[in-house]
Amino acid sequence: MEREYTCIICPNGCQIKVEYEGISIRSIKGDECPKGKDYVKNEITNPLRVFTGSVLVENGDFSLVGVKTPLPIPKKYLKKVGEITRRIKVEAPVTIGQVVAFNLLDEKIDLVATREIEKKII
Repeated sequence: MEREYTCIICPNGCQIKVEYEGISIRSIKGDECPKGKDYVKNEITNPLRVFTGSVLVENGDFSLVGVKTPLPIPKKYLKKVGEITRRIKVEAPVTIGQVVAFNLLDEKIDLVATREIEKKII
């Protein structure tokens, strides 16, 4: 199989063509730096992404808080983490970097808050 990737690792944005079968890579062409070759290899063998989403906040000045994984996770887990995230509720106040969920899917996947939410004053 042949596929073209646009590398997102550095500002060059190389158009990299790769020929592969399953996860066995036959050739890589078009990378201007070693980072591009590593990027394409990873995309074929174990693609990773940072998950971003939001969770409900109770008694806060906002009803949602943005969350993300602190590290990239295997792409195959994104949908499952999204489904779990829809069921999570946190109590205000929330601080930036606060871990709002631990060890999702028993895969050491955590979610951290990306903004501050103050407790609602009644």
